[in-house]
Amino acid sequence: MKPENKQPDAITSTLRSICGISAYECKSCDPKYNAQRNLEGRTHYADEGTLKFFKARILSARHDANGLLFYIIESTPGISDNPKKTKRAVVFDVFGTVVNERASSSGGTWHATSDQAHKDAKAFIASFDAITHTTEALKTRAKRLDQESRDILSSLNA
Repeated sequence: MKPENKQPDAITSTLRSICGISAYECKSCDPKYNAQRNLEGRTHYADEGTLKFFKARILSARHDANGLLFYIIESTPGISDNPKKTKRAVVFDVFGTVVNERASSSGGTWHATSDQAHKDAKAFIASFDAITHTTEALKTRAKRLDQESRDILSSLNA
């Protein structure tokens, strides 16, 4: 049995106390409401206007990786060469950035069924190191804030 890793707790505590960002959690059993509450203030992806514009529906919404990741299964009308509705998984980091985008021109992997999209999400999450990703993002943010602070102090002392 591997020892319990305290790092996720330290990261979520840092996010909450210093950055004002909470880890994802279950806010509702209704997928659309759950996605909208969790992603609110982080991304416009689940906003009413965005869903309406893309004629998208949220079929499933869940958090993973101790709340550092959140994923939805969305259904949208098919594209011109495949007019049937298609499903895909979209995985967000704790900052609301999509982290599972593929390099394809169609914007990800589209599936015929929700089950296939769930498997795609789970496979991605299993291969993605959410702790390292979040830690690196926090370090980058700290460096940027440090530089901004130095710039402000420099301009005040000029």
